[in-house]
Amino acid sequence: LALEHDLEILPVVNKIDLPSAQPEVVKKEIEDVIGIDCEGAPLISAKNGLNIEDVLERIPEIVPPPQGDESAPLKALIFDSYYDAYKGVIAYVRIKEGSVHPGDTIRMMQVGSEFNVVECGYLRATSLEPSDCLAAGEVGYITASIKNVRDAMVGDTITRADAPAKE
Repeated sequence: LALEHDLEILPVVNKIDLPSAQPEVVKKEIEDVIGIDCEGAPLISAKNGLNIEDVLERIPEIVPPPQGDESAPLKALIFDSYYDAYKGVIAYVRIKEGSVHPGDTIRMMQVGSEFNVVECGYLRATSLEPSDCLAAGEVGYITASIKNVRDAMVGDTITRADAPAKE
């Protein structure tokens, strides 16, 4: 699917610390089966931490940076949402254009309902980290005292009610 959608793929060969490891054979199999070049594929051992920095250095080389204009009307794509008993619905979003701040009034473009943003911030490994703003190119979350998950449907676009996006 990643190839069909023209996404960048970074092949990584893991478990090279095992006695039975055959990294060159694995690289050839990846090239033959998937059809992507493995010439510079990092050879790593995640367990031992071997060559992990090679993967981290390669990511910005092949993955394009996020695009977007912070001054444009807000367009935030909801890619997941769930109900939290204390905060209401938490929408995970990718900000394509514009920015969102606590206190902004937002509109769900598909549903048409409007809400006041209570909190926005970043997704961390084990928690949500509040922030003063989410801007174009960033991924994070928005809470707005939404009581029903149907009001924050996956695939919907969030915009600002006072300066909405056209589409």
